[in-house]
Amino acid sequence: MNTPLAWKNLVHNKVRTAVALAGVAFAVILIFMQLGFKNAVRKTATQIYDALDFDLMLRSPEYLHLTDPGMFPKERIYQAESLPEVEIVRPLYLGLSEWQRPQSESIPDSGWEGQWRGIICMGADPNDPPFARPDIRRVAQQLTDPRFVAMDTKSKPEFGPANGRRFSSQDFGVETILGGGRVQIVGIFELGTGLACNGACLVSPEGYATACYWQPADQVNLGLARLAPGADPLETQERLQALLGAPDVNPVTPQTSATPADVEVLTRAEVIAREEFRWVEQTPLGKIFTFGVWVAMFVGVAIVYQVLSTDIANMMGEYATLKAMGYPNKFLTRVVLEQSVLLALIGYVPSLVISWILYQVVGAWSGMPMILTPTIAGAVLMLAVVMCVLSGLAALRKLFQADPADLF
Repeated sequence: MNTPLAWKNLVHNKVRTAVALAGVAFAVILIFMQLGFKNAVRKTATQIYDALDFDLMLRSPEYLHLTDPGMFPKERIYQAESLPEVEIVRPLYLGLSEWQRPQSESIPDSGWEGQWRGIICMGADPNDPPFARPDIRRVAQQLTDPRFVAMDTKSKPEFGPANGRRFSSQDFGVETILGGGRVQIVGIFELGTGLACNGACLVSPEGYATACYWQPADQVNLGLARLAPGADPLETQERLQALLGAPDVNPVTPQTSATPADVEVLTRAEVIAREEFRWVEQTPLGKIFTFGVWVAMFVGVAIVYQVLSTDIANMMGEYATLKAMGYPNKFLTRVVLEQSVLLALIGYVPSLVISWILYQVVGAWSGMPMILTPTIAGAVLMLAVVMCVLSGLAALRKLFQADPADLF
């Protein structure tokens, strides 16, 4: 039979087909959004590291996440630089401080008694900032005074930008309190605040000592090592870890090496992979969006199943006629599955367009990096087809009940 029976079934009742396509599109959009949020979590978790210039990272074995990175002695920086494969190791101070919302000009000065917000504070040497992006390096080079601070423009409005939306050049010269001292905004940069906080700022190491005054001066949070040309990262990692001592991961039976085991050395790939695993797999945030994908799949299967089973029930006589003419269940099964795939493909097209628009809107409103990548688009298409095929398989039970005797 050359007649496109699956297509004829779809166009035979346009209202029922429109309802089915609307259900498929709704489920596919849900899948698009859940995968988009999950991908945004993954990108947001590492966006600060993506802006840093390093091949190997030195950090405390007690590292948990960006706002709780732990500390290790600053002398490990100099020890690491003694290896010929290591070109330079830059310290980065990173912690959670307190930011006081600047007062509006319409409110008289009342002793800087504004609202306090937790803020990610990064301390970097203005003479050699450890950033790969030139724009952030230029801003960091302006922080020549401990009182100077640069604000991330992706910080939430609750941190008090002058225009009420985001920090800009209008905020230059504004003074407020960061941690234990007064600071002045002298620059802005765009980076992103990550998942642990709603705002971020950049200061000099001396400014960081004031902002996070509880951290000892001889302790650093991260060491960013850039290797000499031609140096192998994995080999250098092994040599550097041997020089600094094996990290103590078992506090019950600590290692007894003569070299203090207070630092671990990771490659860039390991840093990114661990941070993504931490936020996507270990925290409830990533699990919620994964669960949302399965919920969307279940909704789509239920909707398409109802449409297909109703369609089969309404056309039971026609299917029985085909069986009486000698067409086997295998042929009829193929018709239903083709109809399912057509529903998935047709419903996917408007869902792709609508989801792209939603990505732009949600990304602009929330500040999350909502990016509709080819990987997400391909994964959703595959899931949409699987969803509709599962519905078709579930509806086949009614089809197999069709009997030529139903004609009489």
